Amino acid sequence: MLRIEKMAEKNVLMESEIPFLKLFKKGKVREVYEIGDYLLIVATDRLSAFDVVMKTGIPDKGVYLTKQSSYWFKFIEEKGYKTHFMTDDIDKIVEITGEKRLLDLEWLKGRVMLGKKAEVIPVEAVCRFRLYGSAVTAIETDTWIWDPIETEGELKAGAMIKNGPAFTPTEKSETDDKISFDQMVEIIGDPDLAKKIKSETIDLFRICNQHAVEKLGFEIADGKVEYGIIDGELSLIDETFTSDSARFLPDKSKEVFRKWLTDNNIKKVSVEIPEDISMMVSDLYKSQCSDMGVL
Repeated sequence: MLRIEKMAEKNVLMESEIPFLKLFKKGKVREVYEIGDYLLIVATDRLSAFDVVMKTGIPDKGVYLTKQSSYWFKFIEEKGYKTHFMTDDIDKIVEITGEKRLLDLEWLKGRVMLGKKAEVIPVEAVCRFRLYGSAVTAIETDTWIWDPIETEGELKAGAMIKNGPAFTPTEKSETDDKISFDQMVEIIGDPDLAKKIKSETIDLFRICNQHAVEKLGFEIADGKVEYGIIDGELSLIDETFTSDSARFLPDKSKEVFRKWLTDNNIKKVSVEIPEDISMMVSDLYKSQCSDMGVL
């Protein structure tokens, strides 16, 4: 059911509905619809944190996520990597799919992209240039299960990894539990493919972070990407280097909201987001888009 609510007198898309298309998958933030050989990916304004979807949303969050992800998919393809991305232009989507009824859905514009169907690889490829969050905990509790690292200066949140980025994969689940590379090989079932994912992810992070630092004015501290197989080739899917899936310096990501939850002793609970916090997050995501020149 289509559900559009209000936050600070702005529309917030909490649930999409396209009755003439088959719902392929509903995630924490996105709803994915099937159109022949393609997937129509709709980014709502829902916000999840600590594996829980909040009761209220963030104005225009889905629009900002789509703009960020589209920017990086285009950049990454220019660098020779395969992705599922086709277009985020609604007119081109209609031209490719022939589904003209999409033009009648005003709420859809700006928050949708078309991707190729993929055989999803059930791991999340995480890389870190700096230590934050669970990575700091893993070091402090001696539960680091990945390649050895060296840090610059004191070992604390924000410490730079000298030999970074460090590849620190997780399983693809509701909780995204950390896994070693050997566990990743077991999950995938193909050692060569696992090695390719690791090396390609590290190279990709280096290229994108260099671009972010030199051209966009921010640093990618850590983040995750996901892969699938399309026409027999390893391809990036889902979203890439967005305010939901990466941490930036200066930070204009979901981590700012997670900090608010932590500071207020709220974790693993779905809450109504106060209006001022909702608008703060919206402004941060918008500012990230401005830094990237996509507004």
